Amino acid sequence: MLRKTFLILLSLLLIGLLFYTAIQERTVIVIEDQETGESKAYVTNDRTFMLSYVHSVLLTPVDEYFSIDENDILMLQKTVYESFGVGLPFEQIDDADFEIVDNKFILYLERPFKSIHMIISVIPDHTLTIDGEVIDLSNVFGDGTQLLEIYSEKKMIFRLGNYQYVL
Repeated sequence: MLRKTFLILLSLLLIGLLFYTAIQERTVIVIEDQETGESKAYVTNDRTFMLSYVHSVLLTPVDEYFSIDENDILMLQKTVYESFGVGLPFEQIDDADFEIVDNKFILYLERPFKSIHMIISVIPDHTLTIDGEVIDLSNVFGDGTQLLEIYSEKKMIFRLGNYQYVL
């Protein structure tokens, strides 16, 4: 009887230790539907992500690269695009470096954002790439989503091997 009680207590202790070590506070990227308030969170292991879309007038791809600082502020690091047009830089900006590589314009920045507000439509083909996973923003909340907010915050996650779940 004593041995059985000891094994049960040891098992409970090991399970508790497993859950304790598997739960961590991590920075996540949150996508929130501004119409319904529904949100989804994605873990970023390297605290970076890429926002991509097709320019609605020029119909050329645009990639915006972000990092997340220690205060969960989104920092726009660079924008890569193929043509000049409405809403895209066309001249040297004082606080930014600019170069052309493989026929693409690259604007290097250091611009902070608390959050990104965006309207999703059929044309732009908005995607968010986090740790190599491409998320189609037009499909995140199903049909009808128009206005999204993207931001980062610290949340508790349960992590066991490659499995991660945001609590």
